[in-house]
Amino acid sequence: MKKVIAGILLLIVVLVAVSDLKLTSLDNLFTFSYCDQPIHYRVDTVDPQFDLSRETFLSDIDQASGIWNTAEGKNLFVYDPQGDLSINLTYDERQSLTNQVNQLEDKVQIDKQSLNPKFEEYQRLSAELKQKLDNLNKEVEDWNNKGGAPPDEYQRLVKEQQDLKVEADKLNAMARDLNISANNYNSQVDELNQTVDSLNNALEQRPEEGIFKGPENRIEIYFNNNKPELVHTLAHELGHALGIKHVSNPAAIMYPKTSQKLAISNDDLLELKEVCKRRSVFEILQARISQILNSMQINFNLP
Repeated sequence: MKKVIAGILLLIVVLVAVSDLKLTSLDNLFTFSYCDQPIHYRVDTVDPQFDLSRETFLSDIDQASGIWNTAEGKNLFVYDPQGDLSINLTYDERQSLTNQVNQLEDKVQIDKQSLNPKFEEYQRLSAELKQKLDNLNKEVEDWNNKGGAPPDEYQRLVKEQQDLKVEADKLNAMARDLNISANNYNSQVDELNQTVDSLNNALEQRPEEGIFKGPENRIEIYFNNNKPELVHTLAHELGHALGIKHVSNPAAIMYPKTSQKLAISNDDLLELKEVCKRRSVFEILQARISQILNSMQINFNLP
């Protein structure tokens, strides 16, 4: 009786597996490719904080999917509002911190460009004042060696001394202002470093640019720094949706680190060829049956 039950269950499993193959012609009766049917994708969420329209995001996805479509010579991905694969642009602390870093970097750079001419002007005026003081002291010393200056020269020297004091006071005020500006600049640099540290910590805890969640058939994109990088990230995650794993070539779409590379590499093509190669129905059945049996946790080691 146990063998009969096991046989019936095995037949059910086979029928379920066969129903998933979606064979379309007699030519495909005994062979099958995972790329025979295109993946239909939809867009669910485009967070408005990215300041990216839904139409633009769809265009970026189309460009990213086109990389794989062109490589295989047929549509591997098609847009379908009711498609199974969900693609989303999700705003969270990673993008927020990135925006803060970019804003602070711009402000630090502007302040640095503003401070440099002020420091140069201060140094120039300081050198001129020192030279004037040296000249005045030398002239006073010369008159003292001669027994003293006549009244008109004395009045001129006193006036020059007073003028130099006014210049020195202005220079000191400039120095104080520069010190405040420099302190503000240094504070901005410190704030920038802290924000960068926070961003790095956030990236260490969660995916960098995006992720393909296989069980949910869902792609989440977390960054929109620039168009080439976004398209690259989309192409990368779409590759995962096809079943392609990471490769070690830094120039590849499927390299695990973010880049702006949009040209498919030989490593990408090899992985795509492996995913899309035709397999026998019996090979697919065997793999499918194994998956179903594992999920059902059925033990056929019956006497």
